Amino acid sequence: MKPRVCAVILDYFGAEKTKQSTSSLLGQDLETVYILDNSGSDDASAALERVIGELSDAAAGVKIRVLTAGKNLGFAKGVNFVLTHDRRCEAPHDYYLLLNNDAVAGADLVVNMLAEFKKDSTVALVAPRIVSNDPGREFGIWYHRYFGLLLSRPGLGRFHYFTGCCLLFPKDLVTDSGIFDESFFMYGEDVDLGWRLTSQGKKMVCAIDALVQHDLGPSVNRRSLFYEYHMARGHLLLGFKTWFYAVEIPFLLATKTLALACRAMVRSTRFKSLAPVLGLSISWMSSTIQWPKLKPK
Repeated sequence: MKPRVCAVILDYFGAEKTKQSTSSLLGQDLETVYILDNSGSDDASAALERVIGELSDAAAGVKIRVLTAGKNLGFAKGVNFVLTHDRRCEAPHDYYLLLNNDAVAGADLVVNMLAEFKKDSTVALVAPRIVSNDPGREFGIWYHRYFGLLLSRPGLGRFHYFTGCCLLFPKDLVTDSGIFDESFFMYGEDVDLGWRLTSQGKKMVCAIDALVQHDLGPSVNRRSLFYEYHMARGHLLLGFKTWFYAVEIPFLLATKTLALACRAMVRSTRFKSLAPVLGLSISWMSSTIQWPKLKPK
């Protein structure tokens, strides 16, 4: 029996990007494309509604459904929101495909990713090759637990994970609370997922024949306090989670704080801004800094 697959895309003031991303999924053996309106803005919602309307003629056979929570939930909670919605439907889908709204799916993406599950029944999660301006991330990333470095090859203190840019996983991998840890607002939730699956002995593979184009660029101003805060906070949260033995936690936090402090000093000097230092200083606080309001493009 042919598996039922749906896609999940989050939109934040990016209607045109979301249109392009959604267009690349049409004709990809998907039953449904869920788009979460994560903007919390009437103008952004209207722009999203307009572009989705423009896709209606080309979306024959594919249901495009826009969901909204009325505010920006962040990435982890936003994805979980959509998954929970689908799981509560009378007939939940068999597989979920996550795709960034600034990414474009290559031909036969879904078919080639599903093939990995058919090849090996022990596979829990599949990612495609990410073709971008950073070739080091094409086949996933190696995260250094102690220094928070994102590296392109294995080594001491590192573990492998795939970015949340594009992932395919079966419904059995989703729990009642979703798939991502909602203590991450943005940045780090995909690293945490990779760590949890690795710790559980679950297999993650890259579908070599499946391609996604994702030119890495700022989804938010990378000189802003918002970015610096959530980036630092994500790394610190990972310090509390990526341990083999609890006794590691103080060492993970100490080395990571030192690495983040060096990073903040370099960035503050480079950009002539106190935002990196301030962001790190308050990153131990709860996630109270919200996404800055942007104007729809």
